This record gives sequence, structure tokens and C-alpha cells, in this order.
Amino acid sequence: MADPVTSLKTTTTSFDHEPSNSGDYGNEIGRLKSEIASLRDMIANRGGEAYDAVAKRAGNAVDYVSEEASTVADTIREHPAATTTVFTLIGALGFAIGYAVATAAADSKQAWYQRYLNDRF
Repeated sequence: MADPVTSLKTTTTSFDHEPSNSGDYGNEIGRLKSEIASLRDMIANRGGEAYDAVAKRAGNAVDYVSEEASTVADTIREHPAATTTVFTLIGALGFAIGYAVATAAADSKQAWYQRYLNDRF
């Protein structure tokens, strides 16, 4: 998880002060530009840290999945008859569920006018 943000205060001045009346707007604009640049750098650093953490976790997940896949493949190679039986049962179960759903749905596929007329007469 990302580290929680503890403080968003910066060392430079912010927008919460009144601009000076001396006409030194160029200096104030320069300070604001530098503050924006520092905020961009801070966001870029946080984004880089988050990317590194996600990349590390993704690498761990890939390693885990490849290990599990090789384990399953080894089991299938060692017990081909049991594997065939399991896949056949799963297919038959899927077919039975699909057939039951399709048969139940066929009853409700009457035309709307047939349902309307059956209720009226």
C-alpha cells in the first residue's frame, strides 16, 4: 500500500496570502511557478514509487502463477485418466445446467400478445 500523506504543507508561500500592492507581480508569479514545479516533482516522485511497488507485486504474482501452472501440468501428466474424468464431469455438469436454463427460458419466450390474450380470455 502507498504511504499515507502526513503533511501537504510546503516551505514556500502559498495562495493563502494577499498579493503585495507594490506592483511586484513578476516576483510573485515566479514564486508561484517555482511552487508549482516543486509540486510536480513531488507528484512525479510519488508516482515513481507507486509504479515500482506495483511492478514488484506483479513480478511476484507472475512467479506464483507460473509455479502453480507447472504444478498443475505435472499433476495432469502423472494422472491423465483422472484428469479426463474430471473434465468430462465438468462438461456434463455444464451441459445439464445450460439445458435446464434453456428449457426454463423457453416457457417465458411467448409473444407478448399471447400472454395478453391468455390473461383476457
